[in-house]
Amino acid sequence: MSIEAINWALNHAPIPADRKDGSTLAITLIALANHAGPDGRDAFPSVERMMRYTRLSRRTVQRSLRSLEELGLVRKGTTRVRDAHIEEANSRPQVYNLVLSARQSTGTEDGRQVDAPSTSTGRQQRRLGASASTGWGVIATPETSFNRPRNRALSSEPVGRSTTPLECGQCDARPGDPISARVIWTDIDHSNSTPCPRCAPRRFGGTR
Repeated sequence: MSIEAINWALNHAPIPADRKDGSTLAITLIALANHAGPDGRDAFPSVERMMRYTRLSRRTVQRSLRSLEELGLVRKGTTRVRDAHIEEANSRPQVYNLVLSARQSTGTEDGRQVDAPSTSTGRQQRRLGASASTGWGVIATPETSFNRPRNRALSSEPVGRSTTPLECGQCDARPGDPISARVIWTDIDHSNSTPCPRCAPRRFGGTR
């Protein structure tokens, strides 16, 4: 299992948003990513295992794999690693490599970056919601609720530790937390973050 491959499948794989089978393709891709390496290569789960993961029929799984190939999100890989793990030739599944370089287009006319899943016609759909800037052109501060303990990622804090004082009061870090936890999330999906301007610099030898 690779966190990098699963993160790509969940957040960045450009599955067209207007496809009727989009959700089926997404769960099939996640099932493949669960068996891929950090570079997305050498995923070879059996069709039966993918049926168990996805709760889809055999024909639907096979059709979804073909569609993912047609979209350029997966490619058939070499069999060297598979053959080293599975001795019986008649039980060897197809090997797939995930194309992690394929990502949702995030460019906009004004230079800002937003997640915009592609459609099957190549057009982009922009997410609805409030603008990141105010009417006066000032960038709004990320919502503090994104950094509440219940939303934290990469933290091993047990439940009930909320009485422990915060490290700096600006991010969600607590005394003893790793540097990776001293961040402020800039989106609700927790896929983009920025180092805490108060306590992260101090951990790196800063003066603050």
